[in-house]
Amino acid sequence: MFDIKAPQLYRCQVYRYFSGLSRLYLSVFKPQQTIPAFYVLFSDVAYFEGPMGWDGVHFQIAPTSACIELLLETGIIGEAVLQFPDAYAAITDTARLYMLQTVQTRVRIIASSVTQLDSVPAGL
Repeated sequence: MFDIKAPQLYRCQVYRYFSGLSRLYLSVFKPQQTIPAFYVLFSDVAYFEGPMGWDGVHFQIAPTSACIELLLETGIIGEAVLQFPDAYAAITDTARLYMLQTVQTRVRIIASSVTQLDSVPAGL
C-alpha cells in the first residue's frame, strides 16, 4: 500500500484521532528512530480496532465482503441494507477495511481513504 521497503520493520503509533472530523493520524517510525519518518491519515473513519502502537505499516485492503461483514458485526449498518443494491453499492464505494495482522497484533480500520503525509498540519 505504501511505497516503502520492509514495511514490517516500521513502528506505528496513534498520533491523533478527531472523532468530529473522523480522521485518524498515525506516526510511523523507522527502526530505532524516535522522530516519525512520515505520517498516515485515514479519512472518514467509521471504525478503529487496535492498540495505541504496533510494529509494521504493511496494511492491506480487505475484500469488500470482509468490510461489510465487520460493518454488520459492529452494528454500523443493519441487515436491511443488504436488500437494497443501491445502498449496498454506496457503502462499498466509500468504505474500505484496512487491515494489518502480525503474530501479536491485529489492526482493523474502516475508512474511505488513506494518505501518506510527510508532516501533519501545524497545531494538530
